[in-house]
Amino acid sequence: MAPSVVEKNGESCGDENHESQENFGLTTCRSSPPPRTYSPPGVERKLSAHDVSTSLDPPVTKKTLGELDVNRIVQNPKLRHDINFDPDLHFRPNLDGEKGRRKTQKQDEFYETMRIQLGSYLTDREAFESQLKEDEDWCLPGTLKAIEGIIETLVPQRDRSTVKESFNVDLLMQQFRKGVADLPKLALWLSQLLKCHCAPMRDPWVDEMVMQISKGDREGDVALLVLGMRNLLGVLEAMKLDVANHQIRCLRPLLIQDTVHFEQKFFLKKIATRRVDIDGARAWYERLQDLPDLGMPTQPQCNFWNFMKGLVNLTLQSKSNEMVPHTFLFDEERLIKLRADIEDLIKLEICMHMFSELERCYRIQAARSIADVDTPTSSGMSTPYSRPGSPADRSFVVPFNTRLPLPHHFRERGFLRTSPSGQQQWIPGMDDEGNTTPLASSSPRSSPSSTSSTPDTCPSTPLYANLPYMNTFSTVRSSLQAILASCNAPDRWSQMAPDLALRIVDAANASLARLPYLEQHLEYHLTNPNSSLYKAAEERVLKQLFPALRSLVDCYTPLTNHQMFERATAPMPAVKHPSAQNKEEVEDIATRIAHIGVLHWRVWAPLAYLVNPGMNQEEQSASFGRASSVP
Repeated sequence: MAPSVVEKNGESCGDENHESQENFGLTTCRSSPPPRTYSPPGVERKLSAHDVSTSLDPPVTKKTLGELDVNRIVQNPKLRHDINFDPDLHFRPNLDGEKGRRKTQKQDEFYETMRIQLGSYLTDREAFESQLKEDEDWCLPGTLKAIEGIIETLVPQRDRSTVKESFNVDLLMQQFRKGVADLPKLALWLSQLLKCHCAPMRDPWVDEMVMQISKGDREGDVALLVLGMRNLLGVLEAMKLDVANHQIRCLRPLLIQDTVHFEQKFFLKKIATRRVDIDGARAWYERLQDLPDLGMPTQPQCNFWNFMKGLVNLTLQSKSNEMVPHTFLFDEERLIKLRADIEDLIKLEICMHMFSELERCYRIQAARSIADVDTPTSSGMSTPYSRPGSPADRSFVVPFNTRLPLPHHFRERGFLRTSPSGQQQWIPGMDDEGNTTPLASSSPRSSPSSTSSTPDTCPSTPLYANLPYMNTFSTVRSSLQAILASCNAPDRWSQMAPDLALRIVDAANASLARLPYLEQHLEYHLTNPNSSLYKAAEERVLKQLFPALRSLVDCYTPLTNHQMFERATAPMPAVKHPSAQNKEEVEDIATRIAHIGVLHWRVWAPLAYLVNPGMNQEEQSASFGRASSVP
């Protein structure tokens, strides 16, 4: 299994999350001094010429683990770039997707072939070897050689001579042929050696390997022997991963601090061989001059801020037809993730806008209903709904910030209580602070007082900004996010539009008769980046994003690469109130964009963006020196 660099995934580099870890490995055989015949359980198919003549490489070898060597780590440009952005970056076996499925299938085929070959070898050695071509290895010696090679890379120099003496593959194969190989003793020696150099968490896995090999040898179970071999290889792979990940943790500060110098040196070679499209990147950068300011400062670092505007554009779904410059070769995955996260913010903004409009509409309607039903028309009291008629009333529309009476303005002022003797007593009501409400001259039945019903004496805070409304807003937003989290499909917004519309209607206490129209309306705007509502939501998100981005860039500019890494990857403080969740999400996106942008500019400004193609070599070198001083 060739390992690959992935994002944070668990505690140990050996990958506890990997299913095959408990079952993979190498199994060794043990034979007691007298020759023994092994009878694998179950129905054994006849050995074919293909099983004998085809030499399969073990799935884990010194070569497949070669990229975990420290020299390969230090020279891996993609890993060295990614390490700037992920504090939990580590190696693990790559068994994801179709490629991982093929790897797993190849492993299974190898160990099945080993089981068949080993059973045939122990049953009739001469017949088996007669089918082998001259100087051809088969699964068992190939696996033993792989084990020996991996162990030599894991133990210090002083122990390698002991490994060569105790794990001599040629000697072990001679013992197999004579039927005198002591496999339990070999497995026990291996366990003692591995436990001296592996993490304590690997000890149970090593013990399991020893048990399988010993039991397989004792009972003549070839399948169990092969399973032990598989586990042995699995332990060795996990140990190699642990060492590599420990080296990454130790080297991280140095690798991050040297990022700009290393990448410039690496890409200069690529530019010289025209393997990086500098002309396309330069043309993209020059087009950024025409982008709107969007609240970004134009001075004193005009070139840099033009670049930041272009970087933000690359993360917008509405600008997805624009080609990403080749200079973002190592940031492609991060840009894709940023685009998805910003798109989620924009679409969530669309949903919340529809909720606000629907909720406002029905809140106004409910307030009018209360006024129409509960306010006596003959009382002579002035309310927003009992004015003298005028032609303007036919087109009257309540503006969004109109302060309308809430239901608590119409609460009971008291009630009549009948005692057991039949006498009636008036009980005054209680206000919000628990004080008794003074008797009014109006009827004790529910009606608004002149103080609470006139616009001039309403609270100064509009209804949509009061605390209960903000709590409702945050609750609805969280519930919409929970609905989206239940679907992982690429078009989840379109698929979940009916569920989102239903939640909006329910939260706004609106009539279900509005649901079909809202579903259609919502799906259209969620899937159409060119719609007016989508563009308005995008603009609102950008107005929140750019001030945060400007502040972060100003903060990161004077920092070293490692200081910027520590600042950008530090855990964000916990959200104290649900209403601050949106601000935290915007802050997170701004942090990631600022980190990518500042580091990218440090690497590529002197290589591509601030270089005049018409310069000669000396002029380019001088420009390189000047550009290196930019943030």
